[in-house]
Amino acid sequence: MDELLSEKEQIEKIRVWWKENGAFVIVGLVLGIGGIAGWNYWKAYKLSQAEQAGAVYAAMSAAAEISNSELAAAELLTLENDYASSAYIDQGRLLMARLRVEEGDLGSAAEILGTLIKETDDPELELVARVRLARVLIADAAEDQALEVLSLDRAGVFAPRFHELRGDVFASRGETEAAREEYTLALAGGEADVVDLQVVQFKLDALGGAAAGDEDS
Repeated sequence: MDELLSEKEQIEKIRVWWKENGAFVIVGLVLGIGGIAGWNYWKAYKLSQAEQAGAVYAAMSAAAEISNSELAAAELLTLENDYASSAYIDQGRLLMARLRVEEGDLGSAAEILGTLIKETDDPELELVARVRLARVLIADAAEDQALEVLSLDRAGVFAPRFHELRGDVFASRGETEAAREEYTLALAGGEADVVDLQVVQFKLDALGGAAAGDEDS
């Protein structure tokens, strides 16, 4: 009898415990299963979004190949409106800026690149955009703006290229000494995959060689 009573007591304790905690157990299981399902759905959704954005960018690239800037601009707008978090937007803006330059619309190209610089989350891509924007501004005779874009505290690994472009600005202004200094700095820190060393050396030689104070160093 004692053993039977003990078993009954245990069953009763289980019943009481389940009555008090069973709902929490069920909710926990549901949340756990739901969390897994939700995560899988989210991954599938993100993959689908990436694939769709990639298709839009591919269409934009195809339009660029035939120099159809209107169609390319429409595809870029689709990326911006429907796939705001996609990395393809950055690539699309670079591509659209190139098309605008080819059309001679430097102002539109500068605006697109300026937007890219402000909105991209990719630090290296921002530097690429700064280089391209500086070139556009130099071509558009907006030299002061180009120098602002080429602020050296933002140059990072692109410092040699920034120095080269700054040299181009000073050379176009006739500020020979400042241009020499920038080209010399570009050569000093440059590597073949960052700047074209032969081109920079040619620019420096055309100005009469090294900047003052560098010949003896």
